[in-house]
Amino acid sequence: MLQIIRSTVGSWVVKILFVLLIISFAVWGIGDITQGVRSGVAQVGERNITPQELDSAYRAELSRMRQMLGPEFTEEQARQFGLRERALEQLIQRELLAQAADDLGLRIADGTVMEEVLKVPAFKDAFGNFDVGLMRALLLQNGMTEQGFVEDVRGDLARSDLIGAITGGATAPRSLAEALFRYRFEARTFEAVTISNTAMPDAPAPDQATLEAFHKDKAVRYTAPEYRTVQVALLEAAALAGEVEVSDEDLAEYYDAHAGEYVTPERRSLTQAVFTDKAAADKALADIAAGRPIADVARDAGTEAVALPDMLKTDLPAELADTAFTAEPNKPAGPVQSDFGFHVLVVTNIQAGGERSLDSVKDEIAAHVRQDRAIDKLFEVSTRLEDQLAGGTPLEEAAQAVGARLVTLGGIDSRGTDADGTEQGAALPEREKILASAFSLSAGQTGSVEEAGTEAFFAVHVQSVTPAALRPLEEVKSVVLGDWQAEQKQAAARQKAEEVAEKIRAGASAKDAAAGITGAIVQNVDPLMRAGAASAIVPAAALETLFKAPIGTVTTAERPAAQVVAKLTGITPADPATVQAAAQIAQLSNITQQSMQEELALQYLSALRTRYGVTINQTLINQLYGSSQE
Repeated sequence: MLQIIRSTVGSWVVKILFVLLIISFAVWGIGDITQGVRSGVAQVGERNITPQELDSAYRAELSRMRQMLGPEFTEEQARQFGLRERALEQLIQRELLAQAADDLGLRIADGTVMEEVLKVPAFKDAFGNFDVGLMRALLLQNGMTEQGFVEDVRGDLARSDLIGAITGGATAPRSLAEALFRYRFEARTFEAVTISNTAMPDAPAPDQATLEAFHKDKAVRYTAPEYRTVQVALLEAAALAGEVEVSDEDLAEYYDAHAGEYVTPERRSLTQAVFTDKAAADKALADIAAGRPIADVARDAGTEAVALPDMLKTDLPAELADTAFTAEPNKPAGPVQSDFGFHVLVVTNIQAGGERSLDSVKDEIAAHVRQDRAIDKLFEVSTRLEDQLAGGTPLEEAAQAVGARLVTLGGIDSRGTDADGTEQGAALPEREKILASAFSLSAGQTGSVEEAGTEAFFAVHVQSVTPAALRPLEEVKSVVLGDWQAEQKQAAARQKAEEVAEKIRAGASAKDAAAGITGAIVQNVDPLMRAGAASAIVPAAALETLFKAPIGTVTTAERPAAQVVAKLTGITPADPATVQAAAQIAQLSNITQQSMQEELALQYLSALRTRYGVTINQTLINQLYGSSQE
């Protein structure tokens, strides 16, 4: 819930605070891990962080990730992302700052807290006014009390003030920003000779012993992956739904419980104008009733007519709602007084609301009921499958006993592709998870029953394993020969490049040095800057060398299919006195200052960890979330 206030607090101090609060545990590790924190998942000083606090923070992080990545973001992916650890680290950092603020006697006045609460956009009505009723409704939806929210705001402000005091003095001098500007925006020009590997002549055909040695040395290129044949037993809610019987009583019960979903509220479009006094509003009302457009009447009165399309009654302020939703279409209504003045409005369109009858939504409700019950049944059947497997029943028999669908994936690698390159099991739910399970077992083993998303379970049995093996030379001889020739050409091109470099160092021009080399290209390279984009001509390795070297330096480097000889031909210093440089220097100054402030804040938080002490009860966390410490 506090996310709704953070967008309203614009100071750099607060921004730094919340950047710090999302720094993951990777910055410091996850702290001291102990078995001795009995009443919480972590202890910061004398304060324990409860399992409920961790779970709430973790669920908030999970929800945030799903908002960004979509609802298909799973808890398994959250585990891989370290979301739970990150949530815990956030709680630890917040508690460290809170204890430091308390020890320093830092308190936030009620008036300051109220100012921040009043700024929250989510608490404002359609006219931009703070609505205490809306605030209380939103807090209730998020399981928060008004007093608890106010104290959370007070705590956030105290922590931001504390961080501001630590980092406020960190500034980047202009001389530093100018030095960075000169370094990053210095421009250099080059001359380059490009020698294509493929332009080199073929090497003489190798003998058998040479090919055999190359095949052995580069064995990883010619090794077939491990292939497995696996059986997958699938329990799917969709398959169970067809077995669910739905009575008329079931339909009626569901309809009554979800009645609100089958009601379409009335919507109205209206145009309103607000006047400063009642006399002006009465005159406007009369003019509109006489046939003048509301826009013209409003303009003549020095105000503006505003269109409010497709409004629900609840979208409008309480003072205006009843009038707007009882007015006749295309006839003026009002005036209605509010804190803004006197409203006159015209309803321009009505979308009638209504209630869909049970008969009209029977099929829709039946599908919902079947799906809900199928999911309930799915857990029951998955338990039966697990019991069958635990009792030693082969997967195929167990699947038949519980009605699971059996899928065989024959001769697949870890990506689910067979030796012919055909992808198998593409329609399986959570296919990556199923494949991971299949390749974590030994031949003949059966895995445990696992979830495949929210509406399926699976279990895997490995029927056979074909180990990874080096393909015989005769089977891949043409590929080996091609690879050998490519390496010979690369070596030949590299040798030519070194010869060209030596000639240029000795005083020859690039053109003369490259003369006689088939396919060699000589180019002048436009000025490049350290801060600029990568060059399509000069490899990054050559640029790294030449940006440290004096004019005239020559070096060689490789591109994916070519060798490049590069010579530094000119240096143009960056001038911080130009008009164009001002914005870049300012940006560098801001970035440097922010980095200095963040570094100070990190050091301060690290010192707080040492002062108060942080211990983490990893055993309890593992018990809560069903994982083992790695």
